[in-house]
Amino acid sequence: MFTFRTPRIDSYMKWFAERPTSCIFHHRDLIMDPATFWWSLFSLAITFVISQLFTVPSHLRHFPRVPILLLVSYLPGEVEDMRIKRHIPPYANERGEGLVLPIFILLWIALQVSENLSLFPNELPPDGLLLWRFIGYSNILMLNGDQWKKHSRVIRDAFNLSIPVKHFTTLSKNLFDVINPPSEESDTHTVDFSELAQRFALDAVGSSVLGHDFDAIRTESLFVKEYNGVMRNNANPICLIMPFLEKAFPRKGVIKRMDNLVDRFKVLLQTKRSDPGDDVMTSMLEEPIMSEEELRDNMIVLFIAGHDTSAGGLSTLVYFLAIRPEIQAAAREEVLHVLGPTSDPSITTLSASSLPYMNACIREALRINTPISYIVPRITTDAVTLGKYYIPPNTSLIYNIYAVHHICGDPHIFWPNRFLEKTERSSILKNAWVPFASGPRQCPARNFAFYEQRALAVMLLREYEWSLPADSIHKNGLKNAFSPFALMIPHDLHITFTKRKSLRPAGRLGAGFICSVP
Repeated sequence: MFTFRTPRIDSYMKWFAERPTSCIFHHRDLIMDPATFWWSLFSLAITFVISQLFTVPSHLRHFPRVPILLLVSYLPGEVEDMRIKRHIPPYANERGEGLVLPIFILLWIALQVSENLSLFPNELPPDGLLLWRFIGYSNILMLNGDQWKKHSRVIRDAFNLSIPVKHFTTLSKNLFDVINPPSEESDTHTVDFSELAQRFALDAVGSSVLGHDFDAIRTESLFVKEYNGVMRNNANPICLIMPFLEKAFPRKGVIKRMDNLVDRFKVLLQTKRSDPGDDVMTSMLEEPIMSEEELRDNMIVLFIAGHDTSAGGLSTLVYFLAIRPEIQAAAREEVLHVLGPTSDPSITTLSASSLPYMNACIREALRINTPISYIVPRITTDAVTLGKYYIPPNTSLIYNIYAVHHICGDPHIFWPNRFLEKTERSSILKNAWVPFASGPRQCPARNFAFYEQRALAVMLLREYEWSLPADSIHKNGLKNAFSPFALMIPHDLHITFTKRKSLRPAGRLGAGFICSVP
């Protein structure tokens, strides 16, 4: 298998262990003391292991590859987007290739993937990673074949029932009370929007998907606090690179806290059985084809995917509208024209066709700083040729979303108009925009996520104008928090919001008013 799993040297060590020391060290041809002998043997073993881990197989040496020493930046916590910018495109562009061989969890991975699920099923992660003890393997993220199809159908049907626009609107108003507390007279406040975005997304996924009110916007939820603690404990770069350390040196305290959190999800599931509602989990429970374990694992996956990525997308959008006031003004003009100054959004007024510029802003935010940089690795079941490349069986393949999103012109400039153009370039961009993945495994909650982001964005644009504080850590560029799970989520994003004095409806939106240059 092309997984570079280290061949065990147990058999060699066993051979030496079964022989008396005198038999080894008193051999007439062996002139060294016992300590030197064992140290030499250990050094040889380490050298052998390293060579097996980091030597590229001959049939893959034609791919451009990232030098291993450059990837050591993962250990001190270099954030995902910076690591990709420095390591992936330069080595691909050097050879004009669309594939690169980096190293990840002791696997060489080619950055290319197909939509053929039978030829390229999801690859199970290495044993030992604590994250998978929490998430589980019996969910839509990790399953393959008929089992995946079963889960996919149930979850997609549940998300397609209705979009809770009224709930998103209520949560937006709750957020306004935190940004601009009623007890304070000032109309200008600076808040950590990255934190508020997470709390908003938690309440959105809690009530609409899980059927549980975390009330995270207005209160400090103990559940959320425990979840954040568990995810921080999981974010250990060394253990992620060498997962066998988790088995060799188990972190009992971390495991206990993780198991306690899993138990909390079990309680939520049991509560939902006895108290059904208008939410995704209730719909899933009505389908008798999932086991208790499968329901629990899917609940956890939906919880994680439903709030971390949404929070990241919202924070990125608010940041770029803060530093590009002309784009913020154009988006506000469209919102006021469509919704007016006071009416609540509806499924119609929040549609992409009703708000094309606002929708383009969201798409551009998801492109320039995609919340998740790559999808779950696939593995080849048979030999396959992708373009001009021969890929052998049992080879890991991964689609690097961030790199794909930055192959367009001026990739680091926030320019929503690129999604409104009707040119050959825009048609290419359409196929290279994949924040929700693509093909059959595309995120089932894509539509839900779009409405969630449009709802909060239009409410913010009507209520406030905002900017980046002068002392912001993001003044020279957006900074993401370190995440070992391929997430790219801004951190410590303080934003200064000023309540708008005039809520009058705007005049008809002129095409020339929308920003036409990057």
